[in-house]
Amino acid sequence: MDHKLGFSDLYALGIGFTIGAGVFTLTGVAINFTGGSAFLVYLAGAATIVFCMLPTIIAGSVVPRSGVSYSLSKEAFSNKAAGFYFWLFFIGRIMMAANATSFAMFFTSVFTNLDPKLVGAGIVVLFYIANYFGLKSAVVVQKVMNYAMFAAILLFIVFGIRKIDAGFVFHEDKFLTGGPVGFFNALSLLIFTLGGGMSVLELGGKVKDPEKNLPRACFAVAGTVAFLFAGIALATSGALPIEPLAKGGAKIPGTLFFKGPTNAVINAAGAIFSNKALLYFFIFSGACLAVATTINSAFSWYSQSCIRAAEDGWFPKFFAKENKYGAPYRIQFIFVVMGIAPMLFVKDVAVLNVNLLKIAAGLQVLCNVIPNLGLLSLPRLYPEQWAKSSFRMSTPVLYAVTLIPTAATIAMVYFNFSTYVPGVLIPLLAICAFGLVYALAGDALIKRGAAAAVK
Repeated sequence: MDHKLGFSDLYALGIGFTIGAGVFTLTGVAINFTGGSAFLVYLAGAATIVFCMLPTIIAGSVVPRSGVSYSLSKEAFSNKAAGFYFWLFFIGRIMMAANATSFAMFFTSVFTNLDPKLVGAGIVVLFYIANYFGLKSAVVVQKVMNYAMFAAILLFIVFGIRKIDAGFVFHEDKFLTGGPVGFFNALSLLIFTLGGGMSVLELGGKVKDPEKNLPRACFAVAGTVAFLFAGIALATSGALPIEPLAKGGAKIPGTLFFKGPTNAVINAAGAIFSNKALLYFFIFSGACLAVATTINSAFSWYSQSCIRAAEDGWFPKFFAKENKYGAPYRIQFIFVVMGIAPMLFVKDVAVLNVNLLKIAAGLQVLCNVIPNLGLLSLPRLYPEQWAKSSFRMSTPVLYAVTLIPTAATIAMVYFNFSTYVPGVLIPLLAICAFGLVYALAGDALIKRGAAAAVK
């Protein structure tokens, strides 16, 4: 059954795409970069991600399609560019494992007798089943989880700001601790956590009135999460001095709370909530559901570019088959494997989680560059749609709207990569290098297969 998505559906999915593991795992890392000003990074980051993605937002709204970023890369440049984009995008879907391990870490911080690997695998399988019954089913599940998640996060922010140590957050020695470079390093890291809402563009072929609803959803999601994430950062940086991380962070008898900046939000929750019931409500409805909504949304988002790539030969066509509910269940099962397999080869899921988040963040920001530049070709490729569009602009303005945000994106890539240790940076560079080989060799194989078919 075909289900066209309206604004509320896109908003629900976009919120799910965006509020996930990143804000809980990377907020403490950002505080290390810039101190009490981390909340300002989130506000600046929301504006930055919308600005950096503006060309793709416009193109995806004027010519809405499922998997629009892949399609733009192919039509505006070449099959090789599409192949390179797909490679970066596909390998970046190891984010599924990062989300699975985040959920497992949060859940087993209370239920310490459970195996984190089994918990992580279970949540991925659960939402694969939910998405198996189609996008409409996934949206219904998403909306229900969003209500509980909003309530828990707002509770954390309100209670946290009530207990805030303003002298720590705003003191000149604790504010902008890394100077402008530290602020921009934090921005380049956190911008990834704010960009999930832009992924609704990849569902363009399933949207009602897309030229109106797609940009509205992108802007609404970015604005909502900016204030929620800023509130989380403010509450976290203000609460942590109550129980310094150097002393082990917040602890509760009978539970395991994690040390280190990547668990700062969970540690802060232990300091903020004196009532254990409220703390557990935040952990399960806030942290766990934030990750769960991302996993649920990811199945529909991840699939779209893969379907387009499979149709073009970059991926076996076998995987693009849909079931009677319209779900590409075979491709989605690949994401189940990507979510579970990395956990089988490590002992410490927390270490795996952080490294996967950083690699996925780097790949996601990098692959945005190619479809962004595709906006320049829209008047040539789709003259009728461009002429009728409310986004139509003069050629000089079009170049400015495309090139300035894309240059900003490249700057974010540079700042992002500059913060990585060799253990993360080297695999990233190797992935990019192999992607070039994949694009060149794959294009040659696809052309050879097409030539053979003609004969």
